[in-house]
Amino acid sequence: MANDQHSKAIRKRLEQKPPGERLTLEEIRELKKIEAERVNERIRRGIRPEDQSQVWQQLFAEGRFLPAIRRSSARRYLTGLTALNLNMEGRTAPGWHSTYLYLWENWTWSGDSIMDTTHLLGQRGVYDASSALRRHAPDTPDATLAASYERAVFDLLHHFAVLRKPVPNIQAHDIDPEVDFDQIRQWINESEGLPEEIKSAMLAWLRV
Repeated sequence: MANDQHSKAIRKRLEQKPPGERLTLEEIRELKKIEAERVNERIRRGIRPEDQSQVWQQLFAEGRFLPAIRRSSARRYLTGLTALNLNMEGRTAPGWHSTYLYLWENWTWSGDSIMDTTHLLGQRGVYDASSALRRHAPDTPDATLAASYERAVFDLLHHFAVLRKPVPNIQAHDIDPEVDFDQIRQWINESEGLPEEIKSAMLAWLRV
């Protein structure tokens, strides 16, 4: 009963929260609970395409709450600036904001705030980063994947080239010593699904 009252209090607070105000961890958990309740109701009556929201994708991308027969084989991975701030084995992260990694709610996932590029590269440059992430977030689940520095840059360049916008908060010369730009160029040139104008925009950023 006490838990129900606490949950109701959080939901009431969420209803009154001004747009743009930062959510607390408690509020984020309650929002996920609300979404899970909504999803369970949809599962009982049958899933329709219009039911699948972005939060649905975040909660169920790995099929953790669906019957095994309905689980997706797709695997999300951390990418973008999150991956660039994470030390890989034997390599030093080109990013310099490792404190960002302690806030899991700010992690950047493929297919979420950055477009997924699995259709272009498959799992190339994607690795199990569980151990490295646990240095910052001890509760990181097993088999949490992350992009290598090269894959993270590829994903960033692809995302903003498609949007026709400049890549924010990072320049090629900032990360050049730690990132294999030749590998990224090779992936871009070998990606048959990329239009030439997107390739040109991506390659232009790499000219340091």
